[in-house]
Amino acid sequence: MNNIPPTCRKREDFSFRYSPYTGTQDGALMAFLKKGDGVKQGKELMLESVRAFWMVAACRSEGLLSQEELHQLGLNCCRALERQVDYIRECLQLPIPSADSSTIAPT
Repeated sequence: MNNIPPTCRKREDFSFRYSPYTGTQDGALMAFLKKGDGVKQGKELMLESVRAFWMVAACRSEGLLSQEELHQLGLNCCRALERQVDYIRECLQLPIPSADSSTIAPT
């Protein structure tokens, strides 16, 4: 997967700054991420969610992986996203949609 010798590696620098108002949904999200969930720190939570959502697109765009590796990454990302969906459903006691229904309401 990573055939670049350590001496030739270059780091990507990425900073994210966001200052939402307190008392808003985004403010609550940032406060939660800053303190973590009791198991993981905020940075880990942020990276975990971004990786699950965007890693396949990033690796595909950059041509970093073979089709087989990309397929496995896709399965891993889907599992992570499905675990989060299960967590949200369980926390809020949301129904599990049937095979012929959609979780998205028509607009």
